Order: sequence, then structure tokens, then C-alpha cells
Amino acid sequence: MRAGNGLANLVFSAGAVLLAAWPAGAQLPEAASSTAQVIEPFRPDTTPFFYTLALTPERTHPAADTLPDAAFRMYDPARQQAIDWGTLGNTGAPARPLLFQTPARLGFDAGTHAFDLYQLQPAGLQFFRHTRSFTDLYFSQGKVQNDNLLRARFSRTFSGGLNFSLDYCLFNHLGQYRYQAVKHTSLALGVWYPASPRYEFFFIYAKNTDKQQENGGIATDTVFGGGQFSGPIDAAVRLPDQQALTRQANWSLHWTQHLKFAGTRDSLPGKRVLRATHSAQWARHTSKFSDPGSTPGSGLRLDSLFFDTFLVDRRGIRHYWALDRLDNSLVLKTFKSSTPGRPSDELALGLRHSLFIWKQEPLADSVFSNLFLSGALALTPSDRFAFQAQGYLGVLANFGEYQVQGDLKIGLGKAGELRASLISQRYPAAMLSRRLFVSQRLIWQNDVEKPVETALSATYALPLIGLEATAKTQLVNNYLYYDQAGMATQTTAPLQVLQILLREQLKVGWLRIDNTVALQRANRADVLRLPEWFTKNSLYFSGRIFRKKMLLETGVDFRLNGEFNPDAYQPVTAQFHLQDSLTAKPYPWLDVFLACKVQSFRFFIRYENVSALWDDQTVFYQTARYPQPFGALRIGIGWRFLDDNREQPSRSSPSPAETGGRPLGNF
Repeated sequence: MRAGNGLANLVFSAGAVLLAAWPAGAQLPEAASSTAQVIEPFRPDTTPFFYTLALTPERTHPAADTLPDAAFRMYDPARQQAIDWGTLGNTGAPARPLLFQTPARLGFDAGTHAFDLYQLQPAGLQFFRHTRSFTDLYFSQGKVQNDNLLRARFSRTFSGGLNFSLDYCLFNHLGQYRYQAVKHTSLALGVWYPASPRYEFFFIYAKNTDKQQENGGIATDTVFGGGQFSGPIDAAVRLPDQQALTRQANWSLHWTQHLKFAGTRDSLPGKRVLRATHSAQWARHTSKFSDPGSTPGSGLRLDSLFFDTFLVDRRGIRHYWALDRLDNSLVLKTFKSSTPGRPSDELALGLRHSLFIWKQEPLADSVFSNLFLSGALALTPSDRFAFQAQGYLGVLANFGEYQVQGDLKIGLGKAGELRASLISQRYPAAMLSRRLFVSQRLIWQNDVEKPVETALSATYALPLIGLEATAKTQLVNNYLYYDQAGMATQTTAPLQVLQILLREQLKVGWLRIDNTVALQRANRADVLRLPEWFTKNSLYFSGRIFRKKMLLETGVDFRLNGEFNPDAYQPVTAQFHLQDSLTAKPYPWLDVFLACKVQSFRFFIRYENVSALWDDQTVFYQTARYPQPFGALRIGIGWRFLDDNREQPSRSSPSPAETGGRPLGNF
């Protein structure tokens, strides 16, 4: 044992020569109380087990269930959000939230996030410690062959405690309009090895590749022809040369190691642990848009009106950038667990450093660094109280930059619970909003101020009647946006957005009614144009049939939002921007579905946009000139397998390793 510990110390010391760069804090899991079950994103399942993450192995989280619920039948990540994100009309297309958000930002950022919704990141890879191999498969098919979605997850724990996990995702969508196909491939795989009671490490590889054909949207929203080939395929598109392509890719190698100086048995209740954590990540990101755009032999450009300012060279358009990044962080943390898998208190201090090598054609490489001090505090003394706070403070070149986040939950027993959250941050403007080259010509060079954002929200939940109400205010100074010409612009007048979100889940026998209503109002309609109200509803029957062997849910999903001027999309910069020519009217989007479950096998069939059956002329937009698809049938299946890694003396009850040390009644 001493030899093993000496080796652990040597490996840890060698890795810690690199300093600083991964968040010190971690999200607090929801308290596992029976009163919180109604509003949690999961319900009791037949195979409950838990996972952990590389940065916080002391915490366990309940794995996703195998119920035929909305999370299963809503295959599109843009529709799995509380309020649907706006897309270009097909699964996997660039997306943005229609309900304004304040995402956490810290330090340098390239500024391209149109495909973030579909990507896998190393910090999110789930590791499962149990005695059975875990395989989870999900497949969804649209009306044509090139319209499918595949997700696969696998985990196995080998003798000696080494755990291997793999997550794979493929989006392949042809689209209903010409030259609209997207294809995204994401892979994350890693190992978790507890070498000794004092030392453990995680090694993760992740890769995302996003490809999209750009058609610029349709040229008109009138009737799509009247001949044999009438319909969406007959609509004229704004990039008719069909040569505009976007490709974004990133890969990363992530290494995290934990060394305990005290409390090597952190699973023992009341035992305090002192631990040092070193994380390192090497990543490369590339983004390329290109469009030769000429009809062969003619020299004519059919897309000059669409590109406008960005058409600086009639021979073609090209925008390319690449980023190499090396992150390091060193964190010292102490915590104590009253319940295995859920620390009752945490305190962490750390240092985070990032080294960047930025390449934007035609400039030479730029090399620079970010350095932040970090701290985190978390208190979870009981199921009825949870508090978490974490912060970062920039030093040296990042002086004046910061980020503070806090979350609070107070349980009120049968009276429900109160939750509050705060985020305040100051960060540098994204690189692409500061400087842009297209075809090696400078388009803009902006001297912009650092944005300052603050978001405060309060939530009251009453699980007894399935009610949850949230009020939120967001204030942004030095707000950055893209104007009607697609040019990066900054406003010095503050932007404030007020929001109210109401959720209600009713249950009457077999009848289920899920309602979500959102209201939002911004004080600057000249720089932010989003719907002022949303409604998202489901009416369905849920119950067991065939001698209670099959769980069946069948009904309708409905969504509707207020009139607004949707943003346009510019593929050269991969940014959404303001436009004044098109207004999106309220459109009743209705889906009919049937979903079922037998043991761990699930199946759904749904007909989307039923309204198109009686109205095939109205075009519904979330992004200007990019219509949402007309009615279509879709199916999907999911299947989870749990196989023994080795022969067990008895399977009458799951082992503590499979349940994260918690009794199943808490799940």
C-alpha cells in the first residue's frame, strides 16, 4: 500500500507542475426527498442506479429513467428544453434560445455557439460504478432514410475497479427543403480508475464534428408551386448554387486526478476529506465556411444579394479560424459526507490557467493566457436545505473580470420549497465580435467594452399539486448583438429582460395534463426581438395495460408563441442577427403521439405538425426565411441492457455500489 501511495504522489506531483484551469465548483444534486418527485425531471424507475462525473467523484447523481415520457418522445434537443429553442427548421440545425438566457461565460471565447446544443463535452461524461454492464440505445427515424438520430451509451466496471464509459451521438437530417442537410457526430469515451483509497484518475477523449449545407433559407413564403413536384422541395432557396458549406469540429483530451491527504474512506458518514485535484485539458477547435458560389463557366454569382457586405471577393467566400487550447487547474477541497454520494459541506480554493493559440486567416498566430482564482462553498445539511456558491476572479491580464454563481433551496415540507439562483459576470467580448476576416479581407475591427451580466431568479414549487412558478430578471450592460446587416454591434444602454415561467402537472386517473407558460418582456426591442409569450402543453392518457405489463402514454403535444420578428441567420459568421422584413405570426403546432414501455424497452410513434393536414400553405418560422417542417411521421425506440460483469452470489437486491450507497426508497 505504501508503494502504491508513493507512486500516486509522484504522478500527482508531476501533473501538478502544470497550473490551473477547470471550474472548482460543481452543481448540487437535488435532494432525494419524496416530496420533490413530482417536479423532478425523473420519476421512479424499475432500474435505478447512479453515476458520477470526473470533477466531482464524491457526488452521485440519479441516472436518466426508462419511462416513455416527454424526454423520450421529444427526440430533438431543441424541443427538450423548457421552452423550445429556435432552429433553422431541421433537427441538428443551428439553434438559439427563444426564452432569453444568461449562460455562464469566463475568459476568452471565440464566439461560435450555434451547434453547442448537440455536442458532447468531457466534463459531462457519466461514469457508473456497479456490478453490471450498462448499455443504453436510442434510435429515431423520420419519413426518409437520411433523417435519423442515434444515441448509444455504454459503461462497464472491470475487476480492480476500473470503469470504462462511452457516449456516442449521430444526427443525420436531410431537411424538407433543397440543400439543407446536416450531419453531426459526437463521441466521448473515458476511463475512471481508483488506483488506491488515496488516488484516482479520469482520462477522457471527446470529439464533435458538425457539418451543414447552407441554402440561405427560402426566397418567398408563397405557395410552393402547383405541378407534379409541388411542395417544400419546389421552393426556391436563396443560395441556389448549392455550394455553401459549414464545418465545425473540436476534439479534446482531458485528464483529472484526485489525491486525498486525509479521509481516504470518504464513503464513511461524518468522515472529513482533504483532497487536491489537478485537471488538464488539451483541445483544438476549427470552424470553416466556404462558398465558391459561381455557375461554372459563367462567372456569375447567384448569391451576391444574400451575402451583401460579406461578398468581398467574387471568386469565392471563405471564413476560417482555429484555436488550440491548454487548460490546467489545481484545486484544494475539503468536504464531509453525512450520506454516501452527497457531501453535507464543501469548501474549495483553486487556480485556473488557460493557454490559447488563436489563428484567424490571414493573420499570424496569436498566443495569450487567462488566469483566474477560484473558490466554492456548498452546504447540504439535510434534504430541506441546499446552498452552493462558486466564484472566479481574474488576475494579471484578466484583471476586472469575474464570475459569481449561487443557488439556494429551502424545503417547506408539504408547503413546497423555495429556490433561488444568482449569476453575475464580467467577461471579454467574443473574438468574432471584435474582429472578423472574410476571404482574407478585414470586415470589422471593433473596440468594444466588456459585457457585464446579472441574472436573479426565484422559484416556488408545490409538488402536491404539481405547480412550479419562477420569476427572473436579467440585466446586461454593454450588450453585444448582430444588426440587420449581420455586423457585430454593441449598445451602451442597459438591456433588461423580465420573465415569468409557470409549470403545472395535473393527474386525474389516467389523464395527464402538463402545462408550461412563459412571459418575457425586454426594454430594448431595437436590439432584442423574441416572443413575449409561450405556451407548451401536453394532454395524454398514461396507464398500464395488458395485465399491467405495458406502460402506455398517448395524446397530443401542443406549442404556441406570440408574434415576433425572428432573427435571420448568417452562415458566414454562424450568427443569428436582426431583420425587419418578416414577422412570424402565432402558429398552432400540434403533434399526436403514442409511447409505450415494456420492462426497459421503449417505443414511440408521432405525427408532427398535424395542422399541416388542413393548412399546407401557412409557413411557420422560428428563424427568418427558414420554415419549420410540414407534417411528417416519426418513430423511435430505446432499449437499456444491464448484464452482470461477473457471477453474483445473489441478485435478490442491488448492491450498494449500484445504488450509490443510497436506499432505493430515496430515488
